[in-house]
Amino acid sequence: MEVDKKLVKILRNIAILLQIKGENVFKANAYANAADIIESMQLDVRDLVRQGKLAEIKGFGEALVKKITEYVETGKISFYEKLTSEIPVELVTITKIPGIGPKKTKLLFETLGIKTIDDLEQACIDNKVAKIKGFSAKSQEIILNSIQHIKAWKGKKHQFACFQEANNIDILLKNIPEVIEHSLVGEMRRYSEIVSQVHFLVSTNENQKVIDYLQQQFNLILDGNVITFSTDEEIDVKIQLTEPKNYIWLLHNLTGSEKYINSFAKYFTETTSQPFNFEQFPLSNKVLKSESELFELLDLQYIPPELRENELAIIRAKEKAIPKLVSERDLKGMIHVHSSWSDGFNTIEQMANASRNLGFEYIVICDHSQTAKYANGLEPERVIQQHKEIDELNSKNIGIKILKGIESDILPDGSLDYDEDILKKFDVVVASVHSHFKMSKNEMTRRIIYAIMSPYTHILGHPTGRLLLSRESYEVDIKSIIEAASDYGKIIELNANPYRLDLPWEHIIYAKEKGVKIAINPDSHDTNSLTDVFYGVKFARKGWLEPNDVVNCLSHEEFLKYINSLGKS
Repeated sequence: MEVDKKLVKILRNIAILLQIKGENVFKANAYANAADIIESMQLDVRDLVRQGKLAEIKGFGEALVKKITEYVETGKISFYEKLTSEIPVELVTITKIPGIGPKKTKLLFETLGIKTIDDLEQACIDNKVAKIKGFSAKSQEIILNSIQHIKAWKGKKHQFACFQEANNIDILLKNIPEVIEHSLVGEMRRYSEIVSQVHFLVSTNENQKVIDYLQQQFNLILDGNVITFSTDEEIDVKIQLTEPKNYIWLLHNLTGSEKYINSFAKYFTETTSQPFNFEQFPLSNKVLKSESELFELLDLQYIPPELRENELAIIRAKEKAIPKLVSERDLKGMIHVHSSWSDGFNTIEQMANASRNLGFEYIVICDHSQTAKYANGLEPERVIQQHKEIDELNSKNIGIKILKGIESDILPDGSLDYDEDILKKFDVVVASVHSHFKMSKNEMTRRIIYAIMSPYTHILGHPTGRLLLSRESYEVDIKSIIEAASDYGKIIELNANPYRLDLPWEHIIYAKEKGVKIAINPDSHDTNSLTDVFYGVKFARKGWLEPNDVVNCLSHEEFLKYINSLGKS
């Protein structure tokens, strides 16, 4: 049973609306925590309600159990409906704008009657927000810029959020007898970090029968051989029907970006002396059986879907210079995961066992450091206690090596937030920015480079600080950061959390050119999200990474040897 995303969204909305209303923060947080638990533990709430076991979940009090039970039985929560009749649910979106939050949203609502993003945008344009206590001309400008970003992101979804819907549609298409072949195409097949739609290509000789079947499930919009609809999760879906003889040709063309296809079309015309036809394979005397056959026909090396972003792929394919890209089976180390010692849901042993079950040789526990008090960061005394626990677990030979790591905050001056005597105790130090995001570009760049220069920094964590569809990266000269990592022989993280996917793939390519090693890290806070590391692998492939570019591909002994060599050359 899949997690009920609608329930999770309702619980999170209740938490925010209660804060806007001015209710006790602990009462509000109970709903947010419940949503986190349902999602992270992949709870089947319907089954738990049927068995009467919902109250056994830690943090689920009587009032919460009653509301979730009502949802399971009726499909709604009357408490939520009453709440949204008092406070516009659109205010939830406003709370997510950087620098606002629930308290300031309440102030804007009560002072200016702002209910929507459009209301807030107009109030900023009219210079009304800057006149409210707690705001300023500068914060008004930042809000206006943030709204523009939100509008630019409208209709976009995180790739991982679309995969569940894509899997559902995949199963549906497999059950239609008239479907000969089908595949994801477009942004999802290229593993773009955000996508505008779930796009399928379907090979069939019976268009109408496929359409009739799908009409039983969805409210379709038809345009020739193209079907579009939206799912209950508000994800746009496009299904393109084609006759079998053009399936492979369209599979290739619908996968590539516009830049890639323009380059491919030019090469195709030069090679075959035939005009490029996007929809129909121009060589009528040839029926393609696979994409590999298409590339062979054009004397090109096969181009993996993840690389079909621009002309570089065509150039390298002509030179037969596309490398063997990193794959899931190449990974040996699970680096940068959190445990219940800081803000994780699971113990070190649970995280280690789950990583072992995924086939990993070693795991690097990197809980938050002492400055991150909001995340229950470890003071020096607790570091010592945690290391004792890790030593005890390693002595039990549980089938996976556990390394002592830390995610150390990079302070505003670029220093790490422990003294040297503590930093020396860690096997691995991931240094990350978690505060003071509004520094100037020069200041932020200097700050991070100073942290890279520290002899105790091994890996730079989530280097741009971006949160996809939520927060732009902080102002930083990322090329200078990569060059500094190259100069000082440090590793840069590809944070595989699907909300981050940071380092961006365009910069991964530059890091590879500069000889900078990459760590593909899930930044997991529970056992279920450890598999995020595999999203990272797909993204690493977009950056042209090979196994020898990725430190997770090293064995336990090789990894430790490499880490110990950093900064000593």
